[in-house]
Amino acid sequence: MDHTSPTYMLANLTHLHSEQLLQGLNLLRQHHELCDIILRVGDVKIHAHKVVLASISPYFKAMFTGNLSEKENSEVEFQCIDETALQAIVEYAYTGTIFISQDTVESLLPAANLLQIKLVLKECCAFLESQLDPGNCIGISRFAETYGCHDLYLAATKYICQNFEAVCQTEEFFELTHADLDEIVSNDCLNVATEETVFYALESWINYDVQERQKYLAQLLNSVRLPLLSVKFLTRLYEANHLIRDDRTCKHLLNEALKYHFMPEHRLSHQSVLMTRPRCAPKVLCAVGGKSGLFASLDSVERYDPSKDSWEMVASMADKRIHFGVGVMLGFIFVVGGHNGVSHLSSIERYDPHQNQWTVCRPMKEPRTGVGAAVIDNYLYVVGGHSGSSYLNTVQKYDPISDTWLDSAGMIYCRCNFGLTAL
Repeated sequence: MDHTSPTYMLANLTHLHSEQLLQGLNLLRQHHELCDIILRVGDVKIHAHKVVLASISPYFKAMFTGNLSEKENSEVEFQCIDETALQAIVEYAYTGTIFISQDTVESLLPAANLLQIKLVLKECCAFLESQLDPGNCIGISRFAETYGCHDLYLAATKYICQNFEAVCQTEEFFELTHADLDEIVSNDCLNVATEETVFYALESWINYDVQERQKYLAQLLNSVRLPLLSVKFLTRLYEANHLIRDDRTCKHLLNEALKYHFMPEHRLSHQSVLMTRPRCAPKVLCAVGGKSGLFASLDSVERYDPSKDSWEMVASMADKRIHFGVGVMLGFIFVVGGHNGVSHLSSIERYDPHQNQWTVCRPMKEPRTGVGAAVIDNYLYVVGGHSGSSYLNTVQKYDPISDTWLDSAGMIYCRCNFGLTAL
């Protein structure tokens, strides 16, 4: 014998051993040998081994090792589990495999949930997620919510929002309660080309049972971003839709939406800001003002859409600007101060992306170039800069709701052309 060879070895037979063990236990079960528990559902009796069931289910472990009466019993009756689902779960305990289909998952998932068999529950949820379509996503969402399947519920809700235009034409949609419908159409992530789609979906839902549902119209209309509808569309609703025309609250909501279009001073109210949040708002980048070449100052604005990898021109500012401050709040872009190539500016402008329009607001108390700007709690803080005659350490705070400026504590040192951010 070669004395340099190892005198021992550790044979790793885990896979083969596990397979042989499961096969052996399953044969014992099939032949009713050494079984110490019978699970009964109706007239069906399922023979098994307590130790095997307890090893895959905390529910069974508590039943067979705790102080419950079933601990000493050789037979346990189940009244709230489907017999086919229980048989499938026992089969899984001995084989590690389980058959999931559209016909079985509705009984299998509740059984796995009750018996706390997480792997089977996870596979059932994954199967249902793979089956989502416009005709069943609402039902799957309800099913998931009932059994506390949080990830499946989120996936179904996301599917409903992303495919709303198809979902709102299905039978499941028309059978929604008004509360469930309100929750869906209130979602900021509703994927619709225009807000008209949301209104027409609500109108179809109401007309499905108009006598019973018309009382919910005003409540549901609150979830439509009415100011995002065109003046023409709003006017047509006011004149031609008798359900709206006959409801005082609905008429008031339409009037408020029309005010948004005709009375720009109302656009910064808290309610207007809430009602004009775009659905699935795209993340875009705006290039505002600046210089072209050595001498030309710009008032132009370009918007980049990363989803399309494209730039487009939008409305130009009232003033050309370089070395100015910029901030985003309440869904608007604010530009402040800077230089127009001739003089230092004290003006501030607000850009409304829904209207593609700039509005000149109340100017600062003094001009500022090379200014810093940052937004905190819906106030625009304008810091330092150069007035045209001196460097500044002063700070002003702009309130967009009241269109007013307030003085804030100044910096210790004067600063110009510096970095500023809010943390």
